[in-house]
Amino acid sequence: MIKHKPFLLKFAALAFCSAWPISDAFAAAQPIFWSALRPADQAKATVPLSGKAVSGPQGETLAWHGEGHPIELTGFVLPIDQDGDLVYEFLLVPWAGACSHMPSPPPNQLVRVVPEEPLHLARMYETVTVTGTLRPGLDQAQFFMIDGDRVLTYGYSINHAQVATVTATTDPDLLSLSPFGILPRQ
Repeated sequence: MIKHKPFLLKFAALAFCSAWPISDAFAAAQPIFWSALRPADQAKATVPLSGKAVSGPQGETLAWHGEGHPIELTGFVLPIDQDGDLVYEFLLVPWAGACSHMPSPPPNQLVRVVPEEPLHLARMYETVTVTGTLRPGLDQAQFFMIDGDRVLTYGYSINHAQVATVTATTDPDLLSLSPFGILPRQ
């Protein structure tokens, strides 16, 4: 047993030191706004009152290419995979009500998030800040709505994300929308 003790100490030290850069990486996360995810010539996604889809050819142009660098992005939670109040996967959207009660934002304004730990959702469209590595790439996600399933194309994803509930943000894209996504905030 004594022969194995130095091995266990070395193993524990190696495990501790290898985990250290991961927490430092999230501590140095770059805060970004939704505008960083779309080309400069694409207008801000707005809430369509007409019922027409927002998505268009520009909505599939992905502007973020800072792969490998952790970011922080604030938005609203639209659950994809949940059990009761535990959310295992969700879409981060730029306004409350996006996708479920109105046409969806363009793909470059939708982020699929898989949190490190299940998120306890207090209410639908909870406002959260997500920290992790943003990866560009068009893909699709399916989620259940009261009137059936819906498939959405998203432009970005974050796996193993840290998620924190927030009550305020400085992102101008979020500040211009109400919790219902229609009326401007005062």
